Amino acid sequence: MSGLIVMLCVGTQITTSTYAQYRTQAITDQATADATESSGLFILLGLVGIVAAVALVWRHRWPVWILLSISALTVALPLDAITPLFALYAVVLAVSGPWLWASIALATAAEFASVWRDGTGTQVSSWARSMFSMEDGAAFPWWLMVLETVVFVAVTVGLAMLVRSRKALRASEVKEVRSETKLHALGEEVARQAERERIAREVHDVLGHRLSLLSLHASGLELAADDPKLVKSAALVREGAQESMADLRSLLAVLRQPSDPDISQTLPSLIDLPQLIDESLAAGSPVAAAVFLDRGAELHDQVSRAAYRITQELLTNARRHAPGAPVRLQIDGGPDRGVQISTANRAPDPTDRAIRPGNGLTGMHERVQQAGGESWVWVDDEGAFRTLVRLPWHSRGTSR
Repeated sequence: MSGLIVMLCVGTQITTSTYAQYRTQAITDQATADATESSGLFILLGLVGIVAAVALVWRHRWPVWILLSISALTVALPLDAITPLFALYAVVLAVSGPWLWASIALATAAEFASVWRDGTGTQVSSWARSMFSMEDGAAFPWWLMVLETVVFVAVTVGLAMLVRSRKALRASEVKEVRSETKLHALGEEVARQAERERIAREVHDVLGHRLSLLSLHASGLELAADDPKLVKSAALVREGAQESMADLRSLLAVLRQPSDPDISQTLPSLIDLPQLIDESLAAGSPVAAAVFLDRGAELHDQVSRAAYRITQELLTNARRHAPGAPVRLQIDGGPDRGVQISTANRAPDPTDRAIRPGNGLTGMHERVQQAGGESWVWVDDEGAFRTLVRLPWHSRGTSR
């Protein structure tokens, strides 16, 4: 569109400079006009008009300055009246206040000056006389000059104000939609927070109560028992219940405030694997673990926590379905290959190759998918129950 406007204004500026030469040389017939050669002065005038037309390319970047320059040139020199109108249109679209009114006033002055010069010519050197079929020598009505100026300026300002109001309306509608979207998202977040609070209260009231009772009874059994093995088992139950209470409090804090970084840092990660393996050993489940992480300190906390929870579930699942059976755990990872977790233990029924995932394996698969990884569970030819998990590597400082 800017290119078409510039081309139009270039054409009208060249024609206006030619008409200015005809008026200066008092040419009154078309044959003489066709035979007249352009003089250097009016060629220069045409070049000034072309420069003014090309300046319209930057009318949206510097609308006021472009208008002031073009209008000042049009008042001082016999240039075309259309170019200031396009500059004025850009000003009305973008500017408000005193500068807008000053721009309208100067554009009106430029328009009237151009129309007045045009009206003093003849039919071969005047747009207006050709339009209204006025004879040469007849005075051009001053009121018609004023009317022409007012109509051109009013139409330009009116169209610009209409476009400006429509843009403002669209911007207001977009802003309203964004506000409604934010309001809806805020409402959903409030609803989710309320639901998390309700779940946290239920979990705390139910599991907290039962874990407290379990710890209390384990303590009583530990004091009353005479058998050293029974005392050790009771102590393990009591310590497990107390650790479960601590884990429960951390999980409930995350549930209530999931975006709090201080709370998230309290969750266990791969750095806590030794404690997890010690717990399995204390529970009577032998674990042969091999852990190698290349540049493990750079691993993103979310991936590290997900890997810990997956490992915890795999060890718990092995302990539940094959109590007392050795478990082989291998964790290997690095930036070039991701994190790989694998376990192997004796299957409860080596002849049964069917996999019937319960809540534990289902939850493990879901956690792997949330982390963007893959997981497999199968029974091999030797009757060993195997799991394999692959998680993508994300370094600290990168968004997930």
